[in-house]
Amino acid sequence: MSVYYMNSEGETIIYSPLEDGKDFFIEDQWGEKYHFKILSFECPSGLLSTSIQVIEKNSMNEPRIYEVLSDFDEDVEKAELLLKAKIKKNINRKHLIIDDGKAEFYDEHLLRGRIEGANSFPVSTKDKIFVVDGKRITIEQFINLIQPCEGFNFKFEIIDPSDDID
Repeated sequence: MSVYYMNSEGETIIYSPLEDGKDFFIEDQWGEKYHFKILSFECPSGLLSTSIQVIEKNSMNEPRIYEVLSDFDEDVEKAELLLKAKIKKNINRKHLIIDDGKAEFYDEHLLRGRIEGANSFPVSTKDKIFVVDGKRITIEQFINLIQPCEGFNFKFEIIDPSDDID
């Protein structure tokens, strides 16, 4: 994963947390260990601190990605502490149980995650997947997940990656 943006001179700037980031190791409340790479840099909106989980190639998982956007004058160490707190908060949440390709809600009827392209995941008939708890969820699995909730109300909200999901 690389982060791209265009500077004021029209040049494309590329940052790669996996290549240039600092190692960050953390363990969740269930004893699972995670390895992230963290990188902070200035972008047109301020200081962006971004992280990506280091996972094995050909893994059935997707890397967890977290970001924090701070003011231009923010101390990098403080910004990265905020990012680490965001990582800790989110790895200690579970949303799904996946058993034999079937997804079920872990506890509440609540999902937090991100929307990704399915280019490298051809199991879906659509070109998008959800990434929840570091797991790929196809549109078809998502429909099967919510099928028992027919008749319920819902709230679907799209949130910028640098914002916190409550």
